[in-house]
Amino acid sequence: MPIAASLQVPSVQRNAIKDSAKYGAPMTTSANSVIAAIDARRPGLKLAKKHSLLFFVQGHHIAHFGSPLFDESITATERGVSVPDADGSPAEQPESEGPLNTIGYVIERYGALSPADLRTLIQSSQPWQAATKPGGGGRIDSDILRDWFRRDDETNDPDDERPNRAERAQADELWKTHKAQQAS
Repeated sequence: MPIAASLQVPSVQRNAIKDSAKYGAPMTTSANSVIAAIDARRPGLKLAKKHSLLFFVQGHHIAHFGSPLFDESITATERGVSVPDADGSPAEQPESEGPLNTIGYVIERYGALSPADLRTLIQSSQPWQAATKPGGGGRIDSDILRDWFRRDDETNDPDDERPNRAERAQADELWKTHKAQQAS
């Protein structure tokens, strides 16, 4: 990936940081808002598949931005995952760039997979397995979810067009250099 393309990551991060500063706390939205954005991009999906996509949206968002996109908890079930408070009720889509980019990325990467394929991916993940262990409580832990989506297998996939860790570090360094030059 060209370095110029990887420079886009800091601008998304800057917007998220700017939005967080503007509102005094990390911005989150509701799971129903995320479902509304999924519906706008892939109409006609069943609610169970949308819940599976919520798992991936939350995982990628928390791995990239460091905070959850929505506050509702994700529960591990024998059929994959569920977000009990997300019933698909009408809601406004998120308005900021970061969440919409994450949602679009997840739909592009996972949207064409069958519910069975999504379930297989979810059930093979460490967050789902930890939640279903005796004493796990069934709730997907956000720290385990973040770590799962930050692992090298996820972030350094050669078929994935997102910048990998090395490219993000290089872009961050270029950004710091640019800011230092502007300040002097």
